[in-house]
Amino acid sequence: MFKILHALGMFASDRTTILYPVRAGEMARIDPGEVRARYGVDPVQVPDFIALRGDPSDKVPGAPGVGAIGAATLLQRYGSLEAALKAGRFPAMEEALRLYRSIATMNKKAPLPSLRSQKPTWRKAAELAREWQLKQLAGRLEELGL
Repeated sequence: MFKILHALGMFASDRTTILYPVRAGEMARIDPGEVRARYGVDPVQVPDFIALRGDPSDKVPGAPGVGAIGAATLLQRYGSLEAALKAGRFPAMEEALRLYRSIATMNKKAPLPSLRSQKPTWRKAAELAREWQLKQLAGRLEELGL
């Protein structure tokens, strides 16, 4: 789901329509209006939507108790995740929500370890995933290290 939402948020525009496979041989056309109809947010708000709502398919936890409707409502009210945080929403989760947004935007500066010259260690990867509240991923990484 994250990959789909990411594409919708990053590429849907007045000049670009995303073709989204629905069934074998059938495609849906996704434009900014369709993003708004499906998710209740503008395409540019999709990374904030993912950060708040989370993404179960990619195990991004989001803000506890905030589903799709709650995330859309918050973004309609505040305009952005940053504005909601500045208004005092989710004070204990500011850093985590900003991290989830970085993950949702596939930001190259997101705090991910470089693996170019490293040998993967499953235990360290599991600790990092657990620190980021990605509990299922942490469990799978721990299993690989056994």
